[in-house]
Amino acid sequence: MAISYNSGTLKSSDITASTSSAGVGQAPDRRRIFNFGDRVAELTPEESPFFVYLSKVAKAPTDDPVFRYLENRNKISFTDRSFLIKGAVGTVAAGSSYSFTVDTSGGAAVEFLLKGMVFVAQTVDRTGDAGIGHAIVRVDSAVTHGASDSSFTGKVIDLSNSNVSGYNSVGDNDTCQIIGTSFEEGSGSPDVWSSELEDNYGYTQIFKTAAEMTNTAYATRYRGYPDEWSRIWASKLREHKIDIERAMLFGQKARTGGIQYTEGLVGHILKNVNPTVNNDDFSYSSGSSYYRSVAQAEMTYDRLLGDLEVIFDPARGGASDKLVLCSLPVITYFNKLGDGKFLDASMGHANNNYRYDMSQRQGAFGHSVMVIDTIHGRLNLVKEPLFRGIAAGFMLMADMSQVSYRPLIGNGINRDTQVMTNVQAADEDLRKDMILTEAGLEVSLSESHALFNLEND
Repeated sequence: MAISYNSGTLKSSDITASTSSAGVGQAPDRRRIFNFGDRVAELTPEESPFFVYLSKVAKAPTDDPVFRYLENRNKISFTDRSFLIKGAVGTVAAGSSYSFTVDTSGGAAVEFLLKGMVFVAQTVDRTGDAGIGHAIVRVDSAVTHGASDSSFTGKVIDLSNSNVSGYNSVGDNDTCQIIGTSFEEGSGSPDVWSSELEDNYGYTQIFKTAAEMTNTAYATRYRGYPDEWSRIWASKLREHKIDIERAMLFGQKARTGGIQYTEGLVGHILKNVNPTVNNDDFSYSSGSSYYRSVAQAEMTYDRLLGDLEVIFDPARGGASDKLVLCSLPVITYFNKLGDGKFLDASMGHANNNYRYDMSQRQGAFGHSVMVIDTIHGRLNLVKEPLFRGIAAGFMLMADMSQVSYRPLIGNGINRDTQVMTNVQAADEDLRKDMILTEAGLEVSLSESHALFNLEND
């Protein structure tokens, strides 16, 4: 076939005489690129559920292989707004002013603490003392911020529960909670504070998978599967997609030797983890994901519900339902639970209005989904066949509102999954096509995700 040039530009029409209905894999295609991003996600969705969900509901193209994004934890700040006293203030009286110091050595931000704010100082917090004690304090001066502490003058407005020993003593590490503001009539506008958005980044990763066949083999008719190239090609597409799935799960963010590696969600959790083992309760830690390692036999509904209380806390900024990727043994574990076990013993009898709902449903993308509705949120359990070996006990709770699939698309060039035909050298007597994807995973609000390792021992 003759190839013509016009003003030095090679036209695609000059090198494509015909294509198949699929537009891929048929001679005489020469160096063609076919976008395959949406189609590859639809191949055997049960083998790579996370990639399918990312491709269908969480795709956000980037025009930079080092993509940046912002994390907003304002919701956490507004909901919590508590702090600890550093050093004992001592005995206080209503109507008097005192110097207060806020402990910020652990990284707790108190930028929100302004003149005119009112807080409760919990002077007694043990039920063994026959109650609790509170001191109501108004911030009367501007707050001076230091490297490890912040200081201000506060006026004690009132005290509660004088029948409890220590009710009027503000001690070291007493917990304080903002309860609003209070200003005199005719006063001017208050001071302001702002919570900065947190800047983060990720990398795209280049994935390549090739299919190769000699022209002799290409011309040979085989028994059982006459089109051997189509068989090989289908297998390579699945291989490519599963490779991406593994990276989006287990990858660690890195850049070395000119090669970029994207971050996987499991990898992110294990790198930024707030671990909890055995019977300890989950506790909130800003910027840290949750991890629990526990034997299956010890994973009671009460324990899971306590963990979900933290994971689904609205103050964490996450969604009210999670995609829960489970290994096959974990899926089996949930489905084997019956009378006297996780479902019934923990939740009570059949007419208990607070029993949780568990049902099997067909997912939108070809998956079987086991839905568990709890008082805190919904769990959508999907089998993850790549959780095996050392990951055989994994149950990954992913907040899909806080993850994004970031294919590189910019300047008119789409680097999402694509097929490049005939990439063999000019003198090679063979056919070689390549599948290429350049994309990364964005993970934000670490505390909205969780990883469980349900050990079967």
